[in-house]
Amino acid sequence: MAVAKKQDGSTKKDKGTGVGKELVKKDNRKEVAKKNATSNKPKRIEQTKSFFRGVMNELKKVHWPTRKETMIYTSVVLVSVVFVAVLIWVFDIILGSAMGMLIK
Repeated sequence: MAVAKKQDGSTKKDKGTGVGKELVKKDNRKEVAKKNATSNKPKRIEQTKSFFRGVMNELKKVHWPTRKETMIYTSVVLVSVVFVAVLIWVFDIILGSAMGMLIK
């Protein structure tokens, strides 16, 4: 006689080998899995619709910049990129000439 411990801490006495019970449990799991697989499709579609509804609601809350603001932000980015490029170029020239002097 085997004693099995359940997850809640209680014990259950099992008479016999219990092989037949395991097969029944596995068959039931397969049936439940099949039922869940077929029932997930409508649920999945509803979740997708809900997701896109949420996306649209969030996009309505976004502060979209005006044309003038977009032009200003773009010019700030371009000026910053040119400044950093010139800075890197200057350092490259300085370090290149320093390395040339060390090698000679």
